[in-house]
Amino acid sequence: MTWPEEPNHRSEELVAMLPDIARRPGPKALPKPISVLQDQILLHTSALTAREITPLPSSIAGLVLAGKTAAAGIKDLRRRQPELLLLRDPEGYRTALATEDEPFVLEDDEESQPLFPLTLDQHLQAQRDCGADLALTPTGYLSVGDSDALRAVVRTAASIERDDVVISVPLDIAWLKDDHINHVIAVLATLDRPKAVFLGGQFDPMERYKAAVQNLRRLVAEADNVAVLRTDLTGFDVMSHGAYATSIGTGGSMRHMIPFGETPFAQQKDPSPSVLFEPLMSFHKGSTLAQRFANTPAPVCHCLSCQGQPIDRFLSRDDRFDAHRHSINAWASWANDLHKQPTLANRATWWKNRSRAAVAYAETVNVRINQPDAFQASKTLQAWAELPQWWARAGANQQIRTR
Repeated sequence: MTWPEEPNHRSEELVAMLPDIARRPGPKALPKPISVLQDQILLHTSALTAREITPLPSSIAGLVLAGKTAAAGIKDLRRRQPELLLLRDPEGYRTALATEDEPFVLEDDEESQPLFPLTLDQHLQAQRDCGADLALTPTGYLSVGDSDALRAVVRTAASIERDDVVISVPLDIAWLKDDHINHVIAVLATLDRPKAVFLGGQFDPMERYKAAVQNLRRLVAEADNVAVLRTDLTGFDVMSHGAYATSIGTGGSMRHMIPFGETPFAQQKDPSPSVLFEPLMSFHKGSTLAQRFANTPAPVCHCLSCQGQPIDRFLSRDDRFDAHRHSINAWASWANDLHKQPTLANRATWWKNRSRAAVAYAETVNVRINQPDAFQASKTLQAWAELPQWWARAGANQQIRTR
């Protein structure tokens, strides 16, 4: 099926084939008080980074703080910026696997440990007490195929009586494979509460499986009231396909989960920060950009942070906050463009066209620097550029099971 460039010129036949969600002006309305997250893009980061990079661009609604000092960071930010939307990521997925008997991790990784084990309600209330606008469940890491643990998360979450809770669903990326996606959608769809999916894998987990992009789109469209947190530019893709919110990480470790029990495969010997190369829609080490543009003037960035400075200047650990400010201001302008689109169908077309332009730019910049394979469009970017924006009917002709 060939889709026209401008959604306003679609034929009546193509419009009729769109899933109902594509016709909406935005994601499904959320109940209060969760509605503060309605159609919002947040920044996922640490308390230290938050102090250095705030205030945020106006298109970023707030922060999700992770790490041992997250609660203290929220208290500090709440004093200084009382209007800011703040959440704490309890990172239960870093501490233990979710199991059928214990889907939530009630040990708190804060620096001050309680004398007695917390109940789930106490854990959730502690997040609110530190100043968070809502509470996220401290769900353990959901290993692929562990349906008992997944159903236990849903079953226990359904019994929570509070209305200020988002259910964290930390999924190993392999759940997005074709042989698992129908099951995870069906199980999550039985939970009539707002959910927040986290994706686990080394480096960019979306690069792992060919079906990941399409199946994540199905998940946010079909499982009802789904956000995707602690992600990268995938946040824009899901916000174009029905997710009610997303959070984009400042650094590589904040853009995905590391699978429980594994050590991050980071480039420890390279102190340069991760930098968004905006025209290519991809993150690169500052040292990589400096190397690629060693013999050619590097592109300049005109975001509010860079104001015409070259993109290859982020070389040391001391440059990390400037790199974060650059990346944040760059993608924050995209958030404005996304929210200007009249329907989710328009958002999806806008995102596809932007992705196509980025794929084409990779070849252009390689010719300019005379390095044929220097920059390559990632598999995820290629999928955004090549896949149809929408499938005919979300979940049509799929064999769905909950057990």
